[in-house]
Amino acid sequence: MARLILFLMLFAALALAIAAAVTLVRSLSTPAPAPLPVPTEDRMPKAARNIAYVVLLLLLVGVTGGVMGPS
Repeated sequence: MARLILFLMLFAALALAIAAAVTLVRSLSTPAPAPLPVPTEDRMPKAARNIAYVVLLLLLVGVTGGVMGPS
């Protein structure tokens, strides 16, 4: 049984080493893609975002305080 576990561990280590080598070769052979532009607009209105934060905070306090949730 110990030989089987040792064999499986060695097989997993070999597979991991091969995957790492393939990833390294693949990343070195292709040029890095251009970074995506960062979106500057925020689609959610500021008031709705603040209300969502307050509701989430109340939910957090209610669940941790035992007011809400399973009895």
